[in-house]
Amino acid sequence: MNGDDIMKEVRTIRQQLAASHDYNVRALFVEAKKRQEGSGRKVVKLAPRLLKIADKKLKTAT
Repeated sequence: MNGDDIMKEVRTIRQQLAASHDYNVRALFVEAKKRQEGSGRKVVKLAPRLLKIADKKLKTAT
């Protein structure tokens, strides 16, 4: 299986998931959260980081 086959498979699955939720992004998100919570795996949430551009603007503003 080469890279093109893998990408084709990923895109097909993505299309099927989107179609199964009527292309509703919110419904897709809710379903993904349910699957994540039901998996029993530890979920790690990282602290948000400022972009370097924003960080420079903050330093010059103070």
